[in-house]
Amino acid sequence: METMKKKIVISSAIIIIAVIALFFFFFSKKEKINSLHTTGIVEGVEVNISSKVAGRISELCCKEGDAVKEGAVVVRLESDDITASVRQAKAGVERARANIMVAESQVENSKANLKNAGAEIVYIEAELEKAKSQLEEARRQKDRAESLYKDGYISKAELDLAATNYDTALANYEAAKARLTAYISRRDAAASQVAASESQISSARAGLKEAEAALAYQMARLNDTVIKTPISGAVVFKALEKGETVSPGIVILTIVDLNNLWIRIDLEETIIGLIKTGGDVLIRVEGIKGTVIKGKVSEIGRYAEFATQKDVTRGRQDIKTFRVRIKPEDAANILKPGMTVSVEIAIKG
Repeated sequence: METMKKKIVISSAIIIIAVIALFFFFFSKKEKINSLHTTGIVEGVEVNISSKVAGRISELCCKEGDAVKEGAVVVRLESDDITASVRQAKAGVERARANIMVAESQVENSKANLKNAGAEIVYIEAELEKAKSQLEEARRQKDRAESLYKDGYISKAELDLAATNYDTALANYEAAKARLTAYISRRDAAASQVAASESQISSARAGLKEAEAALAYQMARLNDTVIKTPISGAVVFKALEKGETVSPGIVILTIVDLNNLWIRIDLEETIIGLIKTGGDVLIRVEGIKGTVIKGKVSEIGRYAEFATQKDVTRGRQDIKTFRVRIKPEDAANILKPGMTVSVEIAIKG
């Protein structure tokens, strides 16, 4: 009888355990949390410091690993030659300004000469009209004297006087005409000089613009000998040393913002739907056992990129990837740009 009771108890226990197991199997399976494991690369905002001008490095701020602040001078180049060019360019600007002043003075003088010549012409034209009237009157008096002398009414002396008066009036008229012609020529010359002087002003002003452009160019070159960092961060790469010569575009330093790092992973399109923005991530650094950093999925690429598997048989599509960014919550100065890390992304099973 006791044996029978023991069998019943054991059977009941087995049934209860089976029921509990089935309950967890059916009702807990949907809530089971699975993980997606992959590797990623630590990246960050990176700036390559290079020079726009060729020169010898006279100052280099720091060594690899040093911190720098935004706007700090990190590199200086020797600038003696460029400084001399700046002085020459400044002298060129001063000469160009002096040339403008000379040309403007010449224009003023030419305009004054033109004005004076015009006033003289008006005066001489009036004198010419007066001389013309006097000449006509002298001609009438001469003709009358000749007629009277012929008829015996006046003496030879009176005839000669009338002739002399006519000759004087004629000489005065011709002199007035000559003076008018001379002043007209002077006026025309003054007008030509005004035009020439104004043209010189235009040329001088163009010369000033060229000189100012040359100065601006040299000043820009001088400014380019002082190189500042556009971001705060740490020097992760140093290519040159003080005293070395650098060419335009050659990288001198590389600076990375260590406060703005992320991890980039590339997930195939077949599994990209398993993760979402804001999803929890665990980050493990290769080579540092026991180090786990929490993070979140911050970005999921909207467009597919390179293919991880190519179609080798007809009718099968390439498998593309999507770029994903993971933002660590607290890197604790552990993560460095370029590191390979393991990531574990939580997904719903």
